[in-house]
Amino acid sequence: MPSTAAIVSLYNPSDGVLANAAALLKQVNTVVVVDDGSPHDPTRILDELAGMGCNVERLTENSGIAAALNAGISVALSGAAKPDYILTMDQDSLLDDGYVAALQSAATAASAANVRVGMVAPGSVRGLPVRRGPVVNGIQLGGEPIQSGLLIPVPVFERLGMFQSSLFIDGVDSEFYLRCTADGLRAVIAPEAALDHTLGSPARARLLGRELSFGGQPLNIRTAADWRYYYLFRNRILLARQYGRRFSLWTLKGFLADYRHLAIVTLLAPHRRVRLINALHGVIDGVRGVSGPRRIESATRPSI
Repeated sequence: MPSTAAIVSLYNPSDGVLANAAALLKQVNTVVVVDDGSPHDPTRILDELAGMGCNVERLTENSGIAAALNAGISVALSGAAKPDYILTMDQDSLLDDGYVAALQSAATAASAANVRVGMVAPGSVRGLPVRRGPVVNGIQLGGEPIQSGLLIPVPVFERLGMFQSSLFIDGVDSEFYLRCTADGLRAVIAPEAALDHTLGSPARARLLGRELSFGGQPLNIRTAADWRYYYLFRNRILLARQYGRRFSLWTLKGFLADYRHLAIVTLLAPHRRVRLINALHGVIDGVRGVSGPRRIESATRPSI
């Protein structure tokens, strides 16, 4: 059987990561957890993870999701037995039984069908189907996947390099997907695999001070953490500068989706002012070509 190393980025981890790590340890050969400079002392939880059998790494400062994953991948690849695959995980993602085996089987089937595999994603995330592309030689291809729960063959990293740390957070998965696509590598879907992963935070929809409902039920909309709107809008511009000419349709759709989302949450969700300010600063810095952590937040990033 092919071997897999799971890399988990942590930031101010709670006890919930222990159950997630236990599920991972049952399905992969190695688990590397990387604490991304948590300001709240994570020593107790990290010690428990080490006692469970995880390889624990700590970054001295908050360096972002890409840097944390890259640090873990470097550890996994420097071991005596190099894995065949890397599985990237967020701390709040939980795998169903058989998840990793399903992704490995999808990768094997795709390679046998002469499909060059860049990554393998689950068929659904928290019960919602993921983006799908065409079927090629009997293999279901996917669109742009999320980073958590993503299986990547080690030769892909050796060929293309690791995640782009200058993005810090948001757009890291998009950039790697575009880099793979530009090289002719495809995103493959494992239809039977499902990932339990939190996508944003629900907020009660309000319009002119009144709560909205649909079908007699309160209407909720999902928002990202307020501080992330800086990175969402900055990095969209940075990716457009980097990939816009080659992937013009992807770039246009991304801009439309982001500004549509911002319009909806500005109209219906609380904290609209701080979100708009963060998005505006993101646009300004994106136009200026600023990358890396936002200096005013680099030491106080909230939990992802």
